[in-house]
Amino acid sequence: MRQDNPLQQAGPKRQGIIRAMVFGIILSLLSTPLWAERADRLKPMTIEADHFVHDEARRISRFQGKVILNKGTLQIRADELEVIEDQAGYQSATALGKPVHFKQKREAVNEMIEGNALKLFYSTREETLRLEQSAEMRRVVEGKPADLMQGELIVYDSRKERYEVSRSGASPSAIPQATNPSGRVRVVIQPKPESKP
Repeated sequence: MRQDNPLQQAGPKRQGIIRAMVFGIILSLLSTPLWAERADRLKPMTIEADHFVHDEARRISRFQGKVILNKGTLQIRADELEVIEDQAGYQSATALGKPVHFKQKREAVNEMIEGNALKLFYSTREETLRLEQSAEMRRVVEGKPADLMQGELIVYDSRKERYEVSRSGASPSAIPQATNPSGRVRVVIQPKPESKP
C-alpha cells in the first residue's frame, strides 16, 4: 500500500510554514552548542566581596576582600577590584591580588583557559583580558593541564581566541618566577595523546 508524503498533501502555504519550522528547529539544534559560551557577554556580572563602595556620579564601583566576579563562564578572584561602566553600559574591571586568578570556558570545546597575575584588566566591550606582572596562563583540557604560557604581560582576546605574551609589560624588566627563573617569555606545549586504533 502506497503512503503519500504528508508534506505533498498540504497546500503550498502550509508546506512553506512546515519547511520554515523544520529549518528553524534544525538551525537551533546546530547553533546552540556552538554558541553557548559566546553568550557570556550577554550574562550579568555578579560580584561578591567583603566591602563595597559605589560612586554613582563617576560610575565606579570598588570591591575589597576575597572578591569573586562571575560573568557566564568567566570567573575572576582577586583581593581588590574596581569596575568602571561607560556611557554605553560596557564595564571594564581592574583586579589586584597576590595573585589574581581567572578562568573561562572556551567556545564549543571541553576546555578552560585559566591564568593568574598580580594585576588583571578585563574589558566587556573588547572581550579581552590583560594579565600583568608574573603572568601565567594555561589551557586545561578535560580537567587536565595542557599548554602553559608565562611572561610579564599576557593579552587574551576571547572573541578571537588569540594570545600574546611579552617579556615586559608594566614593569621595565621581567620578574623571575620559581617555574620560570629566566624571566623570559616561556611557552610549554604538551604533545597530543596518541589516538587508539
